[in-house]
Amino acid sequence: MRIIGHRGAAGLAPENTVLALKAGIVAGVDALEFDVRASADGQLVLSHDASLQRNYGVDKKVKELKLADLKKLKTNDGQPLPTLDEALAAAGDTPVVIEGKNGHWAKRLAKVLNDHPKKAQCTVISFNHHELFAFGQHCPEVPLLVLEHRNSFDAINAARVYGFDGIDVNYWTLNPLTYFLARRHKLEVTVFTVNKPWIASFLRVLYPGIGLTTNYPNKMQFLRPRNKRITRGSHAGQI
Repeated sequence: MRIIGHRGAAGLAPENTVLALKAGIVAGVDALEFDVRASADGQLVLSHDASLQRNYGVDKKVKELKLADLKKLKTNDGQPLPTLDEALAAAGDTPVVIEGKNGHWAKRLAKVLNDHPKKAQCTVISFNHHELFAFGQHCPEVPLLVLEHRNSFDAINAARVYGFDGIDVNYWTLNPLTYFLARRHKLEVTVFTVNKPWIASFLRVLYPGIGLTTNYPNKMQFLRPRNKRITRGSHAGQI
């Protein structure tokens, strides 16, 4: 079971920041997930929300500000808003899962990744199936997973229709039948967002080999063989 740090490691440091990415690495992730949005001048930055209010205290949307203005922002903990390039650099050798938010990111992301040495370590996911498909046309070597909140059957259908490589679904929507169908169609399976170890244990028994996205990768090390567990990194202060 792959352990994927959600928004870096959102339970250990401010989400979608360089600090969160580094916290995830220290906590022992197999991959780091983060969200990207396009700025007013078409640059990709890390932000889950369309609005900057919750994380940066600014009543503006990412798409309304140019990169130069976005780079002036800091979280309440003093963490700057990173660009995609900064996030890829911070991830280092750790694979990344990039979620494209809303629209207008496909061509820009493809341009960045096609010229990037880390391309082979990237997976791209999105709820926007059309934009995800468009990205795949420009960057066909990168694996694509369709995101789905409510119905894992819909995720499988979309993956087959668009030719995606897998599904990434809310963990409570996965069931033995959809798991069987996904495996039958040779689709990768990832679930989000699992923060309780007992739920992770249950999923490991029912669905071996899936990816598990979590805010607390440090709490999920029991999913690994004993000789591969990482026990440090319980909080961002240990970075």
